[in-house]
Amino acid sequence: MHTDSNFQLPTSVLLVNPWIHDFAAYDLWAEPLGLLSIGAVLREQGYRVHLVDCLDRWHPALLARQGRTEPKGTPYGTGKWPKEPLPTPAPLAHVPRRYGRYGLPMDIVAADLARFPRPAAVLVTSGMTYWYPGVVEAIQMIQARWPGVPIALGGIYATLCTDHAATLGADVVLPGEGELAALRWVDDLTGRASDNDRYRTLDDLPTPAHDLRTSRRAIGLLTARGCPYRCPYCAARLLAAGFRQREPRRVADEIVYWVSQGTTDIAFFDDALLVNADRHLRVILEEVIGRGVRVRFHTPNAIHAELLDEELARQMRQAGFETIRLSLVAYGQADEAQQRATGGKVTRAGFERAVAALWAAGFTARQVGTYILAGRPGQTAAEVQESMAYVHAQGVPVYLAWYSPIPGTPDYDAAVAAGVLPPAADPLLHNKAAWPPGWWISPAELQSLKNQAQEGNRKILLPV
Repeated sequence: MHTDSNFQLPTSVLLVNPWIHDFAAYDLWAEPLGLLSIGAVLREQGYRVHLVDCLDRWHPALLARQGRTEPKGTPYGTGKWPKEPLPTPAPLAHVPRRYGRYGLPMDIVAADLARFPRPAAVLVTSGMTYWYPGVVEAIQMIQARWPGVPIALGGIYATLCTDHAATLGADVVLPGEGELAALRWVDDLTGRASDNDRYRTLDDLPTPAHDLRTSRRAIGLLTARGCPYRCPYCAARLLAAGFRQREPRRVADEIVYWVSQGTTDIAFFDDALLVNADRHLRVILEEVIGRGVRVRFHTPNAIHAELLDEELARQMRQAGFETIRLSLVAYGQADEAQQRATGGKVTRAGFERAVAALWAAGFTARQVGTYILAGRPGQTAAEVQESMAYVHAQGVPVYLAWYSPIPGTPDYDAAVAAGVLPPAADPLLHNKAAWPPGWWISPAELQSLKNQAQEGNRKILLPV
């Protein structure tokens, strides 16, 4: 034990990843990457950092309660969160589904908090804008445990709905990329003077503190921030300052390190993974292959089909990519002018070339799928149906991604202008389950489209 009377333990900071309140939620390698990056920076600057993850499916107390040694789910680390039914909030009363809290039982989280000493500061992250009720619960539980402890709120919701987030009870809202903002805020509280100048680029940041989580079997990875595209339905440009890619060999080093720590599955959460592939992703894959790394990669955010060729597809296959997702906007695929108007990320020829490249590389229909964005302002059920038929004709399963209006995007402004959303809508109404409340595609048409997608997928995936 250290006996120096002048010795002081590092100041403690608590990180909190709140519950999800929704009609449906599924763990697709969900991880609070931004919060873990902040934690790594704070720890590098001498703070003692703890994590309470309300979405931890690997929590020992949860597994003990379930009578399991590991969570039920897929071999790749994805699965269902526990759900506790909750009363449906008034703005969503028209949705004929069961609302609930996803994540750990509240008593398990309360017991975790009871084991920690009072922190100098608490940093709470946030996900989808319409998940904010879980943020409220987390803040209230912290305040009940430690009255007066300073709480900062950041993350996606805090960035897109900053004014609304300021009403939830946190002491401060930190929108945007959070590492430096969080470090400066904690420094101000504690009177410390950290080395802020060392974090000038993405490559100056330490690897996110995945080790704070119960399990590191599956982790998320960002090789860049931002996106060079300007799709009218997407908030990527609002969440990050420009498009910046990390040094690819540093990314490879990160992959190698976590695989050495037992990670078997890595999900790329980039918004533009294939951009500048010759100088970026190809280099990462060459390093992974050359170093003999054995890991399974996944692309839950989807990749741009237009940028995928046979050589890159073969590299991805050799490096260990296990699930590939492409993306399309449902707008009558014969009308490429519509595709250009919605971001210009893919042409009909580019999509077909990408699919052919994946088949040539040895990927199967069970590994490949296409997200079709449906429900945008002005779309019709017929256009979505045509898009699904087009993708199924290529032998690719379809996953309907139902549109959710995001504040600050052109599509959101179009919804407000059309009178579908009030100018200051409760963020709960951003929920895709509440969409459309009298929109261009009716709920009955939506269910029919889902049935058609499932039937087309079933035919593709039937064993030969």
